[in-house]
Amino acid sequence: MNSFKIKYAAGFGHFTQNHRGFGPTIYVEESIDFQSEKDYFDYVEFYEKFSKEDDTYFHISFLEDRPLTSQELESRNDYRKLRDERCNKAREEFIKNNEIEAEYYPTHGD
Repeated sequence: MNSFKIKYAAGFGHFTQNHRGFGPTIYVEESIDFQSEKDYFDYVEFYEKFSKEDDTYFHISFLEDRPLTSQELESRNDYRKLRDERCNKAREEFIKNNEIEAEYYPTHGD
């Protein structure tokens, strides 16, 4: 089993929920030693394990002092694409299911 030092943060809600325009409410931010059977850090595996369906924000920081391998770079790109799709969907659901003051409603594709 391999161990990787990772810091991650996750949040939910719309940018109007936290200080009127400064991002979602962060519900977790921690550093952990992630255990994996793989010999490289799989961003997608980590994201699938720690994210929630209503996350509109998720960020992973790799804390080890070494460059990423080609597998890790590919995994990171896949994770970013998956994260962006899911966060956008959660953001749209949040806006649809909550009343947001008109002055804070994004009309410019934010």
